[in-house]
Formats: sequence, structure tokens, C-alpha cells
Amino acid sequence: MGRLIFGAGAASLIDLAWVFLKIGFVFFGGGFLLIPVLHHEVVIYRGWLTQTQFVDGVAISQLTPGPVAILATVCGFFRGGVTGAVIATICVFLPAFVLMVTLTRIYERARQMDGVRRVMDGFLPAIVGLLIASAFDIGKTTILTPWHGLIGVVALVGLVRFNVSPALLILMGAIAGALIGR
Repeated sequence: MGRLIFGAGAASLIDLAWVFLKIGFVFFGGGFLLIPVLHHEVVIYRGWLTQTQFVDGVAISQLTPGPVAILATVCGFFRGGVTGAVIATICVFLPAFVLMVTLTRIYERARQMDGVRRVMDGFLPAIVGLLIASAFDIGKTTILTPWHGLIGVVALVGLVRFNVSPALLILMGAIAGALIGR
């Protein structure tokens, strides 16, 4: 397969499939864990997407059902068009699908075991740390003025305190950005 060149780096469809299969193997624990994993892999490590493309992908993915997992689709599309999007989507879900179909009964018994439950409980602080690190990393290039910071704080409070829809918060942020400008 030929090399596809878009944005910051180059990737073949086989490279794209391999990256998203690897991510799919470790992508457990909820959708928002995917953001720092994908950011590290496709922006920092491989340079396939620019920071701006990635942030745009996060924004686009919030407008769809299953928002964060759709981020894999957006990243795949930026790298390889429709074919890349299909490959990334299938590959990010395939390992978990195969594992859960194969191990559902074992999982149900194992999660009742005290040691397994304690290990699973230990994942939470690590996940929180990854999410905070990702927010800081993305924030460095997107929060350019105090107004941008205010938009971010309003979105955070709207989501956490008032359970406002992420799609509505993104729309409100876009309107505020258009009104405020740089």
C-alpha cells in the first residue's frame, strides 16, 4: 500500500491499523482515557496529526454518539481518508470486542475476587492523572488568552456542576470565540 501524507507525518494504512489495534488492546476503563493515549501516539510520538488537528478531532468527536471513541475515527480520517477512518474504527474496537466476547464469563467471576477488585480500583487514580496531564498539554496550545481560559472554565462548570450537554457547551464556546475573537 502506498504512503499517505497528510499534515505532520506519513503513515501507511498498515501502520494506521497497527497503531489502532495496539490502542484497542489497552483501551479499557472508559472513553476519556482514549484522549491522552491517542494524543501521545498520533501527535507526540508519531507526528501524524498536528496539535490543532487533534483538538479539532476532539471537538468533532464530541458532536457524535460515543464521542471519544469516534476520535479514533477522526484521527484515521485525517491520516487516510475514508479508508483510514474505517480501519482505525475497526481496529480500536476489535481487541476489546474479541476479548469481551471470549472472556465475559471469566471476567464476571474474577471481578468478585478481592485482589482483582483492588487492582481495578487502583486504575482510577492513574486514569485521573492521565486525563489531567492531557488537559494541560492540550490547554497549552488552545487557551491563548484569559478569554479562552474563561470559556474553558465556563465549559468545565457547565459540564460538572450543571450537567450541560458537551455538544451545547462546544456550540456555546464556538459562539463565544466568534464574538470575542483573538
